[in-house]
Amino acid sequence: MMQSKVDTRFLGTIQNSFYGIPNLPEPVKQFFMFLGIGLTVLIISYFIRKYGVINLMTSGVKESVRSLFSKKKKTAKPKKNSKTPWKALTDQDILERLVMTRAELDISGERSGQRTLAAIANVAGTENIDVVVTFKDLVTESLLIPGAKVKCIFAEMLKDSKKVNAFVGIVKSYTKDKGAVITRTSSFGYIKRRVFARRKVADQRYIKIKIWRLEDENFDIDFLLDKAEPDILIDNRKNVGAVMKVPQIIDISKGGIALYGSVREGGNMVSRNDKILLCMLIYMPKRKTFQPHLIYAEVRAAKSAGNGMSRLSFQFLRSLKIPARKRSTLFKGQSVMAMNLAQNEKN
Repeated sequence: MMQSKVDTRFLGTIQNSFYGIPNLPEPVKQFFMFLGIGLTVLIISYFIRKYGVINLMTSGVKESVRSLFSKKKKTAKPKKNSKTPWKALTDQDILERLVMTRAELDISGERSGQRTLAAIANVAGTENIDVVVTFKDLVTESLLIPGAKVKCIFAEMLKDSKKVNAFVGIVKSYTKDKGAVITRTSSFGYIKRRVFARRKVADQRYIKIKIWRLEDENFDIDFLLDKAEPDILIDNRKNVGAVMKVPQIIDISKGGIALYGSVREGGNMVSRNDKILLCMLIYMPKRKTFQPHLIYAEVRAAKSAGNGMSRLSFQFLRSLKIPARKRSTLFKGQSVMAMNLAQNEKN
């Protein structure tokens, strides 16, 4: 009961205090009214400038109207990263595009019955049916002698709804420093960049590699196989992952092979255009044996991969005859290795 009286008295005092405030004069009321209106206008102006409220409202209204009255389905916008081939109407359009963008050309020649990269170049200009190029990376000079037939491949374009990316020509002139002039002997067409499909190795134990760098083409196969230690050896007795920095095969095709390897201590370093003798064993699961191959090849690329490793790629030039007595002894214990692989397949 006491608490109830205290609360009643307290509330009454507050009510009396507010009721006791005198009415404001009319000029004061008007002043506060205009002040409130002014502040409201300033706040609205600030938000309009900062957030574009009007634009947001109008765009929202327009979008609502479209959604109510339009029956057309929205089409997905093309991705920013998607690149569509440039479209040309004539051969002249293609030539002008190549010059304007200083397009990169892969210039290849024929060697040992297969296409071989001669140079990577940029288009510098055209003169009638001649294309003038400057070299970005000169790979095989011997394929660029005047009169040599070459194939030039560039980034894909569209002409008459067909893909075009190449032309065939003859080297008109060539200098190592200034570049080359190539006379076109064909219209623009399409050529696959890779002649042979590259394949990954399912199990690193399936391929064994020995490599000797050659000083010239006059070499003694028997001496190298019997007495010379290989400069690079890849002989994994256990399968390794692709991320491991150990000697291993990256990929292989009918025309060449790429690998991570390291030159043995005291061995011969290899670099681009060096000729090599490549001894290779490939495991044949159906036969449960290793098939030997002896190949005369050329280094096409040699780049450091860190940790004493190099990324090497080789082009196969021709197969060599393996001495009969060496077919089963190219690698020490190759018969036992084949048996172990066959046993693992059973398990």
